[in-house]
Amino acid sequence: MRTPLRLPSFKGFSLSREPAPAAGAAELALPEAAFAPGLDLLRERRRELGQEPITVALADRRRLLTQGTLLGAIVFGVVLGLISLVYLRHQMVKSQMGQLTQVEAQSTQLQQEMGASKARLERITTINQQLVGALIGVRSSSALMTELQLRIPAGIQLLEANASGPALVLRGQTFDPLAFERINALQLELQKSPLFDPGAISLSKVERKPPEAAQPAGVKPPVAFELTATFAQLGPSQQLQFLRQLGAGGLARRLELLQREGLLP
Repeated sequence: MRTPLRLPSFKGFSLSREPAPAAGAAELALPEAAFAPGLDLLRERRRELGQEPITVALADRRRLLTQGTLLGAIVFGVVLGLISLVYLRHQMVKSQMGQLTQVEAQSTQLQQEMGASKARLERITTINQQLVGALIGVRSSSALMTELQLRIPAGIQLLEANASGPALVLRGQTFDPLAFERINALQLELQKSPLFDPGAISLSKVERKPPEAAQPAGVKPPVAFELTATFAQLGPSQQLQFLRQLGAGGLARRLELLQREGLLP
């Protein structure tokens, strides 16, 4: 058995097709007012349940919607601002990285140029030192001959003087009497000379020559000798003083010029 469907009835309004009971003009106007925007078909039901009218809920919904919209706009603005800040920071860092790359390239180029300049300076310094060493190592022949004239005793005949490398080789002869004493005196005199190393002067050969056919009777043949004297390692100042004493002006002036330029050790 079917239960008849009962529709809720509202005061002044009915869903049936039958005309409503006769009432005043105000009651006939309710159906038109019922379709106003503030229509609440469940007003009675809400009252029974103790809920607020729909107009209050709609008002709260508009307020909440407005607040949510404002909150969303604020959050969106903050996010957009943060993104803008991050982008600006990225651009700044990118620009700084570009500048640092340029600085690094310039620094690398300067280091390479400095390395090349240092290498050139070292080569020039080496060449200068070699030239200075060669100039210092040059022995004045005039100074050497003057020193030998001062050191060779009377009665010794010098036949050859050969400066080969670091040593001087003297070959000569002397006659009796006292031939061997004169050779010994020559060795002692060379040891006193600042031009030679006193511990490196030695006689490599001493012999009496065989008599000649035309030699007078009773006259002994001369005594030949060969003496080796190693040159002393003089400092620039000592060498300059020695050259001045012996009158080697040209080499002395060259050494003075090197000394003024600060090229002497």
